[in-house]
Amino acid sequence: MFNYIKADLYRIFHKRSNQFYWLILASLFLIFVTFSSANANFADNKSELTEMYFSLAVMSLALFGSLIISPQFYYAVYLDELNSKGFVRLFSSGLCKSEYIVAKIFSSLVYMIVVFAFLALVYVGGFGILALLNNGAPFFTINQVGLLFSLVAYLGLFTIAFSSLTNLIALKWQSGNIPLFLFFIISNGFIANLIRWLNQLPMIRNFDVSPYLLSTNTGTLQDALMNGTFYGQQGQLGNQPPSAQEALRTVDSIGFQPFVIIGMYIVVTTVISLFILKHSDIKDNE
Repeated sequence: MFNYIKADLYRIFHKRSNQFYWLILASLFLIFVTFSSANANFADNKSELTEMYFSLAVMSLALFGSLIISPQFYYAVYLDELNSKGFVRLFSSGLCKSEYIVAKIFSSLVYMIVVFAFLALVYVGGFGILALLNNGAPFFTINQVGLLFSLVAYLGLFTIAFSSLTNLIALKWQSGNIPLFLFFIISNGFIANLIRWLNQLPMIRNFDVSPYLLSTNTGTLQDALMNGTFYGQQGQLGNQPPSAQEALRTVDSIGFQPFVIIGMYIVVTTVISLFILKHSDIKDNE
């Protein structure tokens, strides 16, 4: 299994399209923040530079992380290999199907850690450049760093949970095109909204399934992280910067239930994926 993990990580990190994707994303972010601050004057209050830069990162992760970061993780780790030729050779070489499931989770974690570390270096480097252009500026507060870490952890949990759920289809079909589309549909709550609508039917309306849906619980975490991080939030002044402290306080108040339900989804879908894989004929995509 460890040999497969090493080979899998080698494949992922040496894939040119993966490298280009993150380089382009990092470049676009730096270009955007540079132009956003070009006409601003931070001479009187340099702390505004920190707040502006922090705001852009938080809002980008909160609004677009599930659309441009999580799907790439899922595709690079799981679906790219399914689309490649010779998927059957993985198991003909002696790799157990249970080892494959565990190895993919490990590969996903390592890939996410490395990518987020790269994005963090880009983020800090970009702030350093802006600080130098503005004759220095205060650095980030502990609460701001804590909120950014919380957002990163949320996206990691979000990716693993919805990857495990979508894999129920991907491993059955052994194709990466439709599952990627389904990942977008499922992770953005379209299926959950359909289930909620069906839940209004007379025969099942007495049992509310909404609190037990994966999208509901990931949405609870996302709402908590976004609380206090946007300008003009209800109860805030229109020009008040995001409050990392308030956002972290809200995260602490939601309790363990969303984490427990998300964890149960990961465990159950992983077990079902193993069952599907064990009872499916592996297709050679050549």
